[in-house]
Amino acid sequence: MTDIIFSFDTEDFTSSVAADAVVEEAKLLNKYGIKGGFSVVGLLAKQLQSWKRQDVIAALKEHIIGNHSYGHTLHPTINEYTDLADFDAAKREVLRQETLSEDLIYDAIGRKPLAFCCPPGNQKSYVAMYTYADMGYPIYADTVCDTPDGRGMYYCNIFHSQYTYCMEEFFDMKSEDELGAVLDMLATQKRAIVYTHPNMALFSDWWDKNYKKYNHCEFGEWEPCQRRPLEETRRYYRYLDRFMQLIKEDPRFHISNYEELAAKLKAEKKRVISRAEVPLLEKALQEKWYPILQPKSLSIADMFLAAREFLLGAKEHICEKVYGFLDTPYAIGEETVVSAYDVVEAAKAMDVTGFLPCEIFVGGVKLGPGD
Repeated sequence: MTDIIFSFDTEDFTSSVAADAVVEEAKLLNKYGIKGGFSVVGLLAKQLQSWKRQDVIAALKEHIIGNHSYGHTLHPTINEYTDLADFDAAKREVLRQETLSEDLIYDAIGRKPLAFCCPPGNQKSYVAMYTYADMGYPIYADTVCDTPDGRGMYYCNIFHSQYTYCMEEFFDMKSEDELGAVLDMLATQKRAIVYTHPNMALFSDWWDKNYKKYNHCEFGEWEPCQRRPLEETRRYYRYLDRFMQLIKEDPRFHISNYEELAAKLKAEKKRVISRAEVPLLEKALQEKWYPILQPKSLSIADMFLAAREFLLGAKEHICEKVYGFLDTPYAIGEETVVSAYDVVEAAKAMDVTGFLPCEIFVGGVKLGPGD
């Protein structure tokens, strides 16, 4: 059975009219008893209050709220302001902006968005991933880090789940019969996130054209988007309605949500690597470097830290927060001999409280972490 999550990138802070679509799409979810995930941009939350859109705020309160970043495409974007050599400085700025986003959403909607985070689609900053994990978000949605069948994986200390299908493709369908092929595709997944941008139900171009490559205008002086013909919008809502009905009635699907997924993740047993599993993991790495899914979901850093603990005499390693590399790991280019004693001593001296070392000195010989 496929878990289906309905997700809504709620981001257009340039138009009060665009917010009408949030209300309409929330009504459709309510009709079928579905809890949708609305990832809200902090600046939009602020604008909803400025526009006195209590109807939109009330509609959002009935669903699950996530953080869609402070300013979305407003420059500097997440990728731009985290493009620093100083990881800690970049992380501090993510924390500052995303805490502000949380506060704006809390002020408008009444609760902080702890169910999930969903940064803009083209803003995949690893610094932000680590920061969201430290902020307590259990799920990072709309990612590039997932399995082909959508079961999700841990990356940068947070559970990642990819977007699967954009419901705006309904605009290109000739008839509702084409929805059947979409359902068949979704049924091949372990988990599928179907998503849309509410503003696109009403407009045929993107609101953030105002921020393409640079900030084209002062805040509040935006170029309006082109409205869709009314019948085109109505047709889209009919398809969306029918799609929800088909999902609800199809026994191949279980309608889930971000809060349900977060609860499952919290209830999972801790991931533990035992010494006895080392040969199995070594074989798995030889067959496929990443990801490791059996006998459990593991990162390369998990296995590196486990190997270090085993060298120091531990019988098992409990997987917790891990940090990868900030630079390209070194690797030897020729056969090198070191003593077992020096390997153990190097393991003892290694600082593993932060990012993994890119080079390791073993008895005066430089090795790489893979070596």
